[in-house]
Amino acid sequence: MKNLNYGLAFPAIILVLVLLTVSALYPANSQAMAGQAMAWVSHWFGWLVQLASLALVGFLLWLAFSKHGQIRLGDEKTEYSNFSYGGMIFTAGVGASLIYWAIGEPMYYLQSPPLFAEANSYPAAAWAVTYSIFHWGITGWAIYCFPAIPFAYAFYVQKRRTLKVSSLCSSVVGNHPLVSKSIDLLSIFGTLAAFASSLALTVTLVSTGVADLLAINNSLGLQGIIIALFVSSLVAVMLVGFNQGINQISNWTVTLAIAFALFVLLVTQPAFIVNNFTDSLGVMLDSFFRMSLWTDPVQQSGFAEGWTQYYWFWYYAYLIMMGLFITRISRGRTIQEVILYTLSMGALGCAFFISIFGGYAVWAQMLGGLPVQAWMVEGGLTYAVVALIKTLPGGGWILALFLIIQFFLMLTTMSSASVATAMLTTNQLELNGDPDNRVKLLWAAAIGLISLSVFLAGGGIETIKSLCVVAGLPMMFIYAIMLKGFLHTLGILPSHSEAETVTERQIVLSKAE
Repeated sequence: MKNLNYGLAFPAIILVLVLLTVSALYPANSQAMAGQAMAWVSHWFGWLVQLASLALVGFLLWLAFSKHGQIRLGDEKTEYSNFSYGGMIFTAGVGASLIYWAIGEPMYYLQSPPLFAEANSYPAAAWAVTYSIFHWGITGWAIYCFPAIPFAYAFYVQKRRTLKVSSLCSSVVGNHPLVSKSIDLLSIFGTLAAFASSLALTVTLVSTGVADLLAINNSLGLQGIIIALFVSSLVAVMLVGFNQGINQISNWTVTLAIAFALFVLLVTQPAFIVNNFTDSLGVMLDSFFRMSLWTDPVQQSGFAEGWTQYYWFWYYAYLIMMGLFITRISRGRTIQEVILYTLSMGALGCAFFISIFGGYAVWAQMLGGLPVQAWMVEGGLTYAVVALIKTLPGGGWILALFLIIQFFLMLTTMSSASVATAMLTTNQLELNGDPDNRVKLLWAAAIGLISLSVFLAGGGIETIKSLCVVAGLPMMFIYAIMLKGFLHTLGILPSHSEAETVTERQIVLSKAE
């Protein structure tokens, strides 16, 4: 494959597999070291990730409504309808984790609430869905969105055909081979590690549900079959092509997921869920800046480090995958459209699902007499999620539908990750931004191999999750470098580089106007 950058692809894959192998051979030591590294990052830089992430929201909103927001990314018409565009962004960003954590997070927040509330109290209940919506809200989607802007500008406006992260940082850090290679490898590692842990969660959830439906053991063999089904489906999607594959699956999955959520709303406690969402929205709007910057320096409950900072670092590790995927589907749109669609469709979509599934979980635990927290103690959060879904009318059929939705949500994310990593490791991209099929299939196979290795490694995934968050720290600084380089490109900051002239920037801005 002449178009594959072997120097990036294979070292990144090997690095993840080596870390999984080491963590499997020495689980206690690996997890202890990774946990200590993660604690060190949170202790010294947690405040910075919270400040930087909030500032990023402000910057993107400013950029969207400035004159630069009208810059069109390419001269062609938009490739996808607004529904398809928003749906692909949403499904790529949330995967199957959203409904899982929509139920799980409020239960954890009831037991260990933020902002000095007492466990399982009414104040804790007020924060439960609120903080879940916050963690899956506009800040996280801003982190996802930003890299798409310089990537898309470079590809569609400047007509670059190689989209390595280091190329967007070169105007600031130069072109030193070691620095460039480190930046690119770190970007791929963050994507693979974050994706591997997300897939592990999904496979565990699906296998738990399938074992319950079929009354069989939830074994490693069953999980292997599910991974094989994921990989074979991914290969089929890659061969069919982007428009008939990812686009169509995303459309149907979003439609089915919305219908399922509305069913849950109507057959459970619609009045409570709607009222609880309204209250949670009010609490979040009232306390958004407090939640964004709360580091809990006196009580030191660990909530900010364990949840808010963890999420933000996680998003930074995963950002390149999302940035490249959004780039692939944004041809013909303005910078303003990319920003506003990503922030609104992402945040509102997550709020919709969290308010329904999280609201039902809170009602079940606090008012409905269903022992959701006891189920978590008994069999873990995966068991509790399956048990709660089984309380819905329809029993096994509803659980089966739920598992199908989870499968296709994750498949869309897998497809997005394959396309993004293929774009990142392609030497020369086509004009439509679609990588060579052989490169995409290579990454499909690599993702399948890594996914299987996660389960063969046993507890290794916890180490990978911790290292993924640790990788979010340097990615945050790479973000800052990308931002400075992009501001140079737009002429907002003076640049010493001759790569872009004042005349070129004037031409671009005149098109926007």
